[in-house]
Amino acid sequence: MKENFKISDITVVGNTTWGQALSYLIQKKNNKVTILCRNTSEASDRSNKIEKSQNLSENIHLSSDISKTLNQTDLLILTFPSQTTRKNLRILKPYFKSSHKLLIASKGIEKSTGKRISEIILEELPYCKKENIAAISGPNLANEIYNGQSTSSVIASANINFYNELKNIIESNNFKTYFSDDITGVELGGALKNIVTIGAGICDGLNLGNNLKGAFISIAFSEIVKIATKAGANPITISGLSGLGDTLASSYSPLSRNRKAGQLIGEKNSRNSLKTKIGNIIEGLDTIYGAKKLSNTISHNTEFIDLMIKVCDSKVDPIELIKFTIGEID
Repeated sequence: MKENFKISDITVVGNTTWGQALSYLIQKKNNKVTILCRNTSEASDRSNKIEKSQNLSENIHLSSDISKTLNQTDLLILTFPSQTTRKNLRILKPYFKSSHKLLIASKGIEKSTGKRISEIILEELPYCKKENIAAISGPNLANEIYNGQSTSSVIASANINFYNELKNIIESNNFKTYFSDDITGVELGGALKNIVTIGAGICDGLNLGNNLKGAFISIAFSEIVKIATKAGANPITISGLSGLGDTLASSYSPLSRNRKAGQLIGEKNSRNSLKTKIGNIIEGLDTIYGAKKLSNTISHNTEFIDLMIKVCDSKVDPIELIKFTIGEID
């Protein structure tokens, strides 16, 4: 294993806001990073947008050439929407090398199976080494990172040397990282927190105030801790940066798409209208279904998850979720 990456060895797969934020962090340390786009048109269009909004650094390159990019890289940072994981891994597979290292930055659970992204990787890329997989999660609102505001994240891997390599290319005075060997906990913390965040947004949409919102977050968070723990995570991990830290930042920030989605649901907007109103993929809505699948797999009670699904699908009044969680309210 190399002690350090070459500046040409880093590729962000997924032209997302979070992917761009990570690219920004990496290039700040004078590393070169390639953002892999779906096609030439997207690469050109996104380059123009980043130049206007984020001052595209000469250290950030956009490309749609999968073969060339993967042939030159050591590290792939996965930031594409979680529900596209299998599709994207199958596209990458012909060019994937067993020496490639993967950092999972997407936060979600597969809707159809309830599986984590690292599990999907090992299924779709059987020659990928488990020790070459890591996952990052924490309170990381992309716009705050761009603005130079400080935060921190936890990076999980079975290989602490891999973590140290990642720390070397990502960490700065404004972005601290911490090590964990609990990749299950870090992945589930980052994914399941979206369920709580949507619920917190529903509280906002119902104008219930911060006191009741805080009560809802506490009770709903305890439910995702139970799910994650039963699925093999360390509850301490879920109660740390990847779970609780991310939940708090997302549940109270106007920048959070999942919180905004919940707010719109609380205001009686249909699920189908959310993407039009918000303008981006809302990971949490699919994560709720993934959490149900996961809960069924581990034989965990799905009453809370089932009600979340009904509320998000406009089959039950949003106030019923609050009554179920908190109790009867005036």
